[in-house]
Amino acid sequence: MHVRRPVVVLLLAACPALAQQPPAPPSAAARDCEACPELALVPPGQFRLGSSPDAPELDPTTGESPSLALSLTRPFMLARREVTVAEFRRYVEATGAEPAPGCSVWRGGQWVEDGDRGWRDPGFPQPPRDDEPVVCVNWDDAHAYAEWLSQQSGKRYRLPSEAEWEYAARGGTSFPRYWGEQDSREDVALALACDHANVYDASAVDALGLPWPNARCNDRATMLAPVAQYRPNAFGVFDIIGNAREWVMDCYTASYLGRPEDARAWTWQGGCERRGVRGGSWASRPRDARAPARGVELAGHRQSDLGFRVARDY
Repeated sequence: MHVRRPVVVLLLAACPALAQQPPAPPSAAARDCEACPELALVPPGQFRLGSSPDAPELDPTTGESPSLALSLTRPFMLARREVTVAEFRRYVEATGAEPAPGCSVWRGGQWVEDGDRGWRDPGFPQPPRDDEPVVCVNWDDAHAYAEWLSQQSGKRYRLPSEAEWEYAARGGTSFPRYWGEQDSREDVALALACDHANVYDASAVDALGLPWPNARCNDRATMLAPVAQYRPNAFGVFDIIGNAREWVMDCYTASYLGRPEDARAWTWQGGCERRGVRGGSWASRPRDARAPARGVELAGHRQSDLGFRVARDY
């Protein structure tokens, strides 16, 4: 039986002659220190950040369109997995930098602020597992963790830029989801999302009752899942479109107008109140679980579906 496979590109989608097969996931990931995460090498290339105006799942309120042609002239390293509870605990015990309590949790059909919740107890039916992504951490918590890794390793760890994050999430394709061009949209009868990501799916409908569409598949997780339980993309990166949403380095902007064209983070002196958030989570509707989908939160916000992963220069 003939199986149609998506064409994978590392260059602009408008240049089909340059199409090539994506690199195989690395057999052995790099680590810089005992406390450091496994890293995937993300190769240089060109891509379009964002979505075209006629994209079927476009959210026009987030500034993801018009898209912008960007060029990554150098490779970079990205953590293969989201930072876990165990890894974050190690940082807290080593530094004494315990995040303040208080986290937004899903309760009674809405997100509510609970002053007793935090990364150690994000309000799930069961205590968080060591191998689950840490959540209920704000941007400053994530940034401080990356700074600590820099001290431990002698390498420059940081949060990925918004452009780096999307480039890595596409996994060498021009698709909104690295596993298929049109798969997992809200109008498909059966999605493949659950092979690759933990999102709001059929198994979570009865337990959560979120007021938006669910992916039409079963990912076997009602809320958080242990990291690396689903298939990685071609760069060897796990869970980048689901499980927990992820902080990025950038200050949030309402459009891509004026953004650096070399994929650097867009920040300004003195910092900013609102930071970019990328990726879907266990609570995300299919439309929000896409590489080009954009999110924003106040930098001090903590939520039980919001975590992070780290990057470093190559």
